[in-house]
Amino acid sequence: MLNVDTAIVEVALPSMKGDLGIPLNALSWVANGYALSFGGFLLLGGRLGDLLGRRRVFTVGLLLFAAASLLGSVATSAAVLIAARAGQGLAAAVVSPTALSLLMRVFPDDTPASAARRGKALATLGAVAATGGSAGYFLGGALCGTFGWPSVFMINAPLAAVAALCTVRLFPPDPPRTERRSFGATGAVLVSAGMTLLVYALIDANDVGWTRPRTLALAALSAALLTAFLVVQRTSAEPLVPLRLFRAPAFRGANAVAALVNAAIGPVIFFLSLYVQQVLGFSPWAAGLALVPLIATVTLSSSLAGWCLRRYSQRAVMAAGLALFAAGLLWLGQLDGGAYTAELLVPECLVGFGGGLVFVTFTVSGTGGQAERDAGAASGVLTTAQKIGASVGLAVLTGVADRAASASGTGAHAATASLTAGYGSAITWAAVPVLLALVATWAWISGHRPVGVRTAASPTALVKTPELHE
Repeated sequence: MLNVDTAIVEVALPSMKGDLGIPLNALSWVANGYALSFGGFLLLGGRLGDLLGRRRVFTVGLLLFAAASLLGSVATSAAVLIAARAGQGLAAAVVSPTALSLLMRVFPDDTPASAARRGKALATLGAVAATGGSAGYFLGGALCGTFGWPSVFMINAPLAAVAALCTVRLFPPDPPRTERRSFGATGAVLVSAGMTLLVYALIDANDVGWTRPRTLALAALSAALLTAFLVVQRTSAEPLVPLRLFRAPAFRGANAVAALVNAAIGPVIFFLSLYVQQVLGFSPWAAGLALVPLIATVTLSSSLAGWCLRRYSQRAVMAAGLALFAAGLLWLGQLDGGAYTAELLVPECLVGFGGGLVFVTFTVSGTGGQAERDAGAASGVLTTAQKIGASVGLAVLTGVADRAASASGTGAHAATASLTAGYGSAITWAAVPVLLALVATWAWISGHRPVGVRTAASPTALVKTPELHE
């Protein structure tokens, strides 16, 4: 639900603009309001589950998401739509990291048998999440075309309500709190403000320029707030993000890979969706079907990753996935307006299959071996790395696409040639963070083969789809 929601709203934006008469600058913030509140409050959302109880926080977050979705479905102005999207983002910042930490609590990994059960549970979560993240464009087109744009909001309300009911009925109660634990209010304010400013600066940079005083000032202020947050964490008795987590090389590596890979996958899905519609002339329905091979191979490799991790090291599985991912991107980047089956089908499968292996493995590395009290914080950090990576990637690669498009295309088919050159260049450059992730994997991810433990490793990460910035 959360992963579909990002893309599904983007598909409906033109209809919202036409029905409500929303100006273009306000329309972009219908999408960006979600990214701003989601990215700004992820770390706090992950820690709330540790402090207040994961079942309780998860349930409240789902109900908040349902309420914000209902508000969006009855909106009659841009202001109400933006407020609804911000509310959805705030709820997602609570639900997303808590979902993973909640399952980690219910399915411990202290014995080989229990570790295998955890792997199956998280593999199911991951396969569904990965599919949802990639399928949003198709579902958005289907809903908006059939029932109108309010349906892309309204569908979330019953889904979230049912999920909240199932959480209360099926998950065990939160353990009683035996001691008073602080939220670390100063740290929460600093990191939320710092992350919000960082996401805003990234969103705003493509409009005003990356080197403009406004962008540099926002970036500097964000860096100062986040530095102050780290200083506070070092002296806090109950830190929002325990810095001891970063002592583990696997945790550092997992978060680096998560950020770098999401800097590629989200923008690439976005550019492919635009390419098949604007250049190949596909309808929104057909564009969604054109992404099915990528969706299907992500789901397939997510399911196979546990088998691989029982037999090979995390480094080997991650490196193999990244190599396939990068090869697929370099192939996809050779766009020339040809037939879909000739230029997109096979490289999409390479990207999807490699991506599924990577998403599973960095989740295993980033959450495995964490103490019960730190599960929410670790999940929050990992989710934040993915969200910030996607925001940076889309901002940078959109600039690459714009520059490449401006430098090409003359004659009768100039517009189509420019779009093809821009999207192809951006997808090619998306291979760079994937190759950097390969370096991080070699430096930090364990190269030891599993010995004596037959676990179905705990997949998987969420495939993020990007926000619309223009």
